[in-house]
Amino acid sequence: MAALTRRTLLLGLASVALAAALPAFPVFAAERPEQIIEKVYASYANDGNGPQDVPYLADVAEQLSGENHPGFDFFIDAQDFDKVSAVVTLVSESDKDAVVRAEMTNFGTTKTVEIDFVKNGGAWKIGNVRYPVAGGFDLRQSLGLSAL
Repeated sequence: MAALTRRTLLLGLASVALAAALPAFPVFAAERPEQIIEKVYASYANDGNGPQDVPYLADVAEQLSGENHPGFDFFIDAQDFDKVSAVVTLVSESDKDAVVRAEMTNFGTTKTVEIDFVKNGGAWKIGNVRYPVAGGFDLRQSLGLSAL
Protein backbone atom coordinates (compact mmCIF):
# COMPACT_ATOMS: atom_id res chain seq x y z
CA MET A 1 0.00 0.00 0.00
CA ALA A 2 1.40 3.41 -0.96
CA ALA A 3 2.19 5.86 1.79
CA LEU A 4 0.27 9.11 1.87
CA THR A 5 2.80 11.91 1.68
CA ARG A 6 2.26 15.58 2.32
CA ARG A 7 2.95 16.25 -1.38
CA THR A 8 0.29 13.75 -2.48
CA LEU A 9 -2.20 15.22 -0.03
CA LEU A 10 -1.51 18.80 -1.16
CA LEU A 11 -1.75 17.86 -4.85
CA GLY A 12 -5.04 16.09 -4.19
CA LEU A 13 -6.48 19.06 -2.32
CA ALA A 14 -5.31 21.45 -5.04
CA SER A 15 -7.00 19.28 -7.70
CA VAL A 16 -10.28 19.29 -5.77
CA ALA A 17 -10.11 23.07 -5.29
CA LEU A 18 -9.40 23.62 -8.99
CA ALA A 19 -12.24 21.35 -10.08
CA ALA A 20 -14.65 23.16 -7.75
CA ALA A 21 -13.54 26.57 -9.06
CA LEU A 22 -14.05 25.70 -12.74
CA PRO A 23 -17.55 26.23 -14.11
CA ALA A 24 -19.35 23.16 -15.41
CA PHE A 25 -19.90 23.22 -19.16
CA PRO A 26 -22.25 20.42 -20.17
CA VAL A 27 -21.57 19.26 -23.72
CA PHE A 28 -25.08 20.16 -24.83
CA ALA A 29 -25.54 23.35 -22.83
CA ALA A 30 -27.72 25.62 -24.93
CA GLU A 31 -30.54 28.02 -24.36
CA ARG A 32 -32.63 26.86 -27.30
CA PRO A 33 -34.00 23.39 -28.13
CA GLU A 34 -32.88 23.62 -31.77
CA GLN A 35 -29.33 24.45 -30.64
CA ILE A 36 -29.25 21.29 -28.53
CA ILE A 37 -30.30 19.19 -31.53
CA GLU A 38 -27.79 20.93 -33.80
CA LYS A 39 -25.09 19.92 -31.28
CA VAL A 40 -26.43 16.36 -31.17
CA TYR A 41 -26.04 15.97 -34.93
CA ALA A 42 -22.74 17.86 -35.05
CA SER A 43 -21.31 15.38 -32.53
CA TYR A 44 -21.33 12.63 -35.17
CA ALA A 45 -18.83 14.62 -37.23
CA ASN A 46 -16.91 16.34 -34.42
CA ASP A 47 -15.69 13.38 -32.41
CA GLY A 48 -16.99 10.49 -34.44
CA ASN A 49 -18.80 8.93 -31.49
CA GLY A 50 -22.21 10.56 -31.65
CA PRO A 51 -23.88 12.36 -28.76
CA GLN A 52 -22.88 11.79 -25.13
CA ASP A 53 -24.49 13.33 -22.02
CA VAL A 54 -27.66 14.35 -23.86
CA PRO A 55 -30.06 16.37 -21.66
CA TYR A 56 -32.98 13.93 -21.30
CA LEU A 57 -35.84 14.17 -18.84
CA ALA A 58 -35.03 12.09 -15.76
CA ASP A 59 -37.46 9.27 -16.59
CA VAL A 60 -36.03 8.87 -20.10
CA ALA A 61 -32.41 9.01 -18.87
CA GLU A 62 -33.14 6.38 -16.23
CA GLN A 63 -34.69 3.98 -18.73
CA LEU A 64 -31.94 4.51 -21.31
CA SER A 65 -29.26 3.65 -18.76
CA GLY A 66 -30.77 0.21 -18.15
CA GLU A 67 -31.75 -2.79 -20.17
CA ASN A 68 -34.66 -0.96 -21.83
CA HIS A 69 -32.40 0.89 -24.28
CA PRO A 70 -33.77 0.27 -27.79
CA GLY A 71 -30.40 -1.07 -29.00
CA PHE A 72 -29.81 1.43 -31.79
CA ASP A 73 -29.09 5.13 -32.13
CA PHE A 74 -32.55 6.64 -32.47
CA PHE A 75 -31.23 10.07 -33.51
CA ILE A 76 -29.98 8.50 -36.75
CA ASP A 77 -32.24 5.40 -36.91
CA ALA A 78 -29.25 3.07 -37.21
CA GLN A 79 -26.54 1.24 -35.31
CA ASP A 80 -23.80 2.72 -37.45
CA PHE A 81 -23.24 5.99 -39.24
CA ASP A 82 -21.30 7.50 -42.07
CA LYS A 83 -21.47 11.20 -42.85
CA VAL A 84 -24.38 12.38 -40.73
CA SER A 85 -25.90 15.76 -41.46
CA ALA A 86 -29.15 17.38 -40.42
CA VAL A 87 -31.28 20.38 -41.19
CA VAL A 88 -32.82 21.38 -37.87
CA THR A 89 -36.02 23.41 -37.52
CA LEU A 90 -37.95 24.61 -34.48
CA VAL A 91 -41.53 23.52 -35.22
CA SER A 92 -43.28 24.88 -32.13
CA GLU A 93 -42.48 26.37 -28.75
CA SER A 94 -44.35 27.47 -25.65
CA ASP A 95 -43.22 28.33 -22.12
CA LYS A 96 -43.36 24.63 -21.20
CA ASP A 97 -42.53 22.60 -24.29
CA ALA A 98 -41.13 22.64 -27.80
CA VAL A 99 -40.84 20.42 -30.86
CA VAL A 100 -37.75 20.32 -33.07
CA ARG A 101 -37.65 18.59 -36.45
CA ALA A 102 -34.45 17.23 -37.95
CA GLU A 103 -34.20 16.19 -41.58
CA MET A 104 -31.31 13.82 -40.93
CA THR A 105 -29.13 12.18 -43.57
CA ASN A 106 -27.07 9.07 -42.86
CA PHE A 107 -25.55 6.79 -45.53
CA GLY A 108 -27.21 8.96 -48.18
CA THR A 109 -30.76 8.39 -46.89
CA THR A 110 -32.75 11.28 -45.40
CA LYS A 111 -35.28 10.67 -42.64
CA THR A 112 -37.39 12.94 -40.48
CA VAL A 113 -36.90 12.83 -36.71
CA GLU A 114 -39.00 14.90 -34.30
CA ILE A 115 -37.74 15.66 -30.82
CA ASP A 116 -40.10 16.75 -28.05
CA PHE A 117 -38.65 19.03 -25.38
CA VAL A 118 -39.96 19.90 -21.93
CA LYS A 119 -38.74 22.84 -19.88
CA ASN A 120 -37.60 21.38 -16.58
CA GLY A 121 -36.04 23.52 -13.87
CA GLY A 122 -35.52 26.33 -16.37
CA ALA A 123 -33.61 24.11 -18.81
CA TRP A 124 -34.76 22.34 -21.95
CA LYS A 125 -34.77 18.54 -21.67
CA ILE A 126 -35.53 15.94 -24.32
CA GLY A 127 -38.72 14.12 -23.44
CA ASN A 128 -39.21 12.07 -26.59
CA VAL A 129 -37.69 11.22 -29.96
CA ARG A 130 -40.06 9.99 -32.64
CA TYR A 131 -40.33 9.27 -36.34
CA PRO A 132 -43.48 10.97 -37.67
CA VAL A 133 -44.52 8.23 -40.08
CA ALA A 134 -47.19 5.56 -39.79
CA GLY A 135 -45.93 2.97 -37.30
CA GLY A 136 -42.82 5.08 -36.65
CA PHE A 137 -40.54 4.74 -33.65
CA ASP A 138 -41.50 6.49 -30.40
CA LEU A 139 -38.79 6.54 -27.72
CA ARG A 140 -41.14 6.94 -24.75
CA GLN A 141 -43.33 4.11 -25.96
CA SER A 142 -40.32 1.83 -26.55
CA LEU A 143 -39.12 2.54 -23.01
CA GLY A 144 -42.53 1.76 -21.50
CA LEU A 145 -43.11 5.39 -20.45
CA SER A 146 -46.37 7.28 -20.67
CA ALA A 147 -46.86 9.92 -23.34
CA LEU A 148 -45.84 13.49 -22.56
